[in-house]
Amino acid sequence: MKYLNQVLEYFDVSDKYRSYQIQLLIKYVGKNILEVGAGRGKIIETLSLDSSRKFTLLELDNSFYEFLIKNLQSEKIRIMNKNSNSLREKFDTIIYLDVIEHIENDEEELDVALSLLENNGYLIIIVPAFQFLFSDFDKNVGHFRRYNKNFFKEYRKKNNLEIEQLKYFDIIGFFIIFLSKFLKLTNSKKTILGIKIWNFLIPVSKFLDKLILHNLGKSIICVYKKVN
Repeated sequence: MKYLNQVLEYFDVSDKYRSYQIQLLIKYVGKNILEVGAGRGKIIETLSLDSSRKFTLLELDNSFYEFLIKNLQSEKIRIMNKNSNSLREKFDTIIYLDVIEHIENDEEELDVALSLLENNGYLIIIVPAFQFLFSDFDKNVGHFRRYNKNFFKEYRKKNNLEIEQLKYFDIIGFFIIFLSKFLKLTNSKKTILGIKIWNFLIPVSKFLDKLILHNLGKSIICVYKKVN
C-alpha cells in the first residue's frame, strides 16, 4: 500500500492527465455524486467548483481517508470510510476512476453501484486497458486485471443499461507501459520518471487519440446510463 500511495502522489500532480479525464466524463456528471475509492480526491476538487453539486466519497484506505477528511470535507462533500454496499440512498452519478481493477469481485461491485443509481443516472468507469500489458507495476499497486471493451459490452447485456461512451484513450501512455513492461523498467525511480514524461506528452496523446478514433490506449472509459 505504501508503494500505491507514492505512485498516487505522482499521478496527482499529473495535471494534464487529470484534465483529460475530466474532459471525457464531465458531460455525464450530475448533481448528487458518489465516488467509490476516491483516493486523494483530485477529480472531486475540480468537479466541486460547481457549487450546485454534492458529493459522497468512499475510501477504505485509512491514510487516504484521513487525507480526504483533512483536505476536502465540507458541507457539500461527505467522506465515509465504508463500502458501497453499506449505502441505501440513490445517486444520479456514480464514479469509479481506476478502482474496479483493485476489486477481486468486480462485477459484484458494479451490481451494487447499479442498485444505488437512479433511473437515467450515469455510471462512469475508467480502468487500465489490455491484459497483455499486465506487469509487475500492476501487481505492486494491487491490480487484479486490466480490461478490454468486451467486458463492458457483456456486462451491459446482463443489465438494463445503455452505453453512452466506450472507448480507449491515451495512446502515449499505452506505448510507455508497453516499453516499461518489455524493457523491465519497473523500479520506482524509473516509474516516477515515466509518469513525468507521460504527463508532459498528454496533449500529443489527445491529438493522436482522435486521429486513431480511440481504438487503442492505456485506459478505457465506459459510461453506462441506467434506463427505466
